[in-house]
Amino acid sequence: MSLLQKEFGTFHSNIKLGSYDEDESLRVKRNLLIDELTTALQEETIPNTDKKLTFKKFDQGSYAMKTGIKPIDDDYDIDVGVLFDITNEEYDSNKLKKLVYDKLNAQHNRTVKFNRPCITVEYSSGYHVDLAIYSNNDDNYHIAWGKEHSKTNRCWYKSEPKKLTKWVSDVSSNSEHSKQFRHCVRYLKQWKNKHFSSNGNVAPPSIGLTIQVRNAFSLTAGYRKDRDLDALINIVSQMKSDFIYGYDSDTDSYLYTIETPLPVEPYKDVYYKMSPLQLNKYYEKLDSLLEALESAREEESEHETSKILRKVFGDDFPLVEDVKRSDTKPYVPTGHNA
Repeated sequence: MSLLQKEFGTFHSNIKLGSYDEDESLRVKRNLLIDELTTALQEETIPNTDKKLTFKKFDQGSYAMKTGIKPIDDDYDIDVGVLFDITNEEYDSNKLKKLVYDKLNAQHNRTVKFNRPCITVEYSSGYHVDLAIYSNNDDNYHIAWGKEHSKTNRCWYKSEPKKLTKWVSDVSSNSEHSKQFRHCVRYLKQWKNKHFSSNGNVAPPSIGLTIQVRNAFSLTAGYRKDRDLDALINIVSQMKSDFIYGYDSDTDSYLYTIETPLPVEPYKDVYYKMSPLQLNKYYEKLDSLLEALESAREEESEHETSKILRKVFGDDFPLVEDVKRSDTKPYVPTGHNA
């Protein structure tokens, strides 16, 4: 049996993307855009009032959860919540989102997009910032949801991003347990990037992986001291069991599908964008992943184990040197011919 815990540690260091507090360059990029938006809105007021339109920023997504990995294509995704001190009744969600869009689109050295969940600012230097726009409502957050020109589904949508971050971070009160959990999330994100990035395979969203790993880690008492491979095998096995096998009338076939709700409001299924066929493909890839991980663990040779894991995770996983053993006994001088 081979576990390669040392190599898993190196692998994690190779793929880990730190939080904003740990990565100064990302923090600077985030703050520059927030400072620009603050300046651009300094003369704005809430409609039909003299009250200044003000906001606070907060971190969300994988940076806040401390589960981020370095992007394969060098396109860094910076997620920021922009929380306006307003109620839903004080400002139309689409109009406020459009105001933010227009202020940030005034410069022409970047691309600004009006997306359903956020305003995205893309830079040619290899990163983009997603600004999710929220109303406060006495700490009952709602996100400005909808596309710019949509006639329907434009609204303030109940959302609890800070509670989601806390739920993820509360996986364990033991720091070593939490550390291994975050490592396993990152390992699976790297696996996803390697195996869903081409051939038309629609990737499961990262938040889906994070929630499934969090659930599995709790259900299976997932921590395995100094045994990340064992922990990962238990997690992936539990993730597979989350799927349900049944008949799908649209495709006239039996498929593996899954629903994974957010653990906080709005409790929507995080895989809602994936079709039954895409969910079935996700299951098949998880099945192949579990088989590969179990094969790696059963290998006697650390070299062969590392080769299997490199196929799973890519070249960021270290290759262990192949130690060749000779079947012939070494010549040992006896001194008789001295």
